[in-house]
Amino acid sequence: MKARWQRINTWRIKGPILAVAFLLGIFDHVLHLGGVSFAAAIAIVVPAIGFRASWREWRFWASLAAVALLQIPLVLALRPLVDKSGFATLFIFGMLDCGFVLTAIFYVLEGDLL
Repeated sequence: MKARWQRINTWRIKGPILAVAFLLGIFDHVLHLGGVSFAAAIAIVVPAIGFRASWREWRFWASLAAVALLQIPLVLALRPLVDKSGFATLFIFGMLDCGFVLTAIFYVLEGDLL
């Protein structure tokens, strides 16, 4: 496990994640998208980078697109609630959303969760 973590704990991996987070942060302030949109975008980007070995598989991109489409109504519904509640609720939403995206992609690629 440690060797695998060292393989992905490089600036080749962290750099794009930080760049996307920076760009999403700028667009968040310029376009006034709100924190929920930012958290949902990060919840898609981080697992996509984590599954980079599967980027050549159509199932990966199909599942990522389906999850992204499912997140649109979720973000629109939760935006007023999370914006009023503050950072803690936004953080919890981001973590749960990222877990959902990871589970969906893993299920599509592997076919079994257990």
